[in-house]
Amino acid sequence: MKVIIEGMLLSTYVKPDFKDKDSGEVTKGKPVLQVLVDTELSNGSIKQEMQDITVPIEKISEYKDKVGKKIQVPCSFMSKSTVSFFVSN
Repeated sequence: MKVIIEGMLLSTYVKPDFKDKDSGEVTKGKPVLQVLVDTELSNGSIKQEMQDITVPIEKISEYKDKVGKKIQVPCSFMSKSTVSFFVSN
C-alpha cells in the first residue's frame, strides 16, 4: 500500500552511518527529506508537523531544487504497532 505525503520541503540531509555493536558491520546513512505537513484538527485548527522521510540515494537529486516548495512524496510505510486508516474531510 502506498500513501502520498504532501507538504513544504524544508531540507534534505544524510543520516550518519550506523555501526552494529555486535557484528561491527557498518550500514551507510540514508538520505532524508524533512517535510512540513499540515494536519487539520477536529476543531478546524491546523497543526504543522515535520516528517522525516527516507529516500533511496538514487532519488534524492529529484528533490534538491525543491527546498522551500510544496511537494508530494509517494511513500510506503511501516509501523511497530497497528496502523489505523480513516477518510479525511
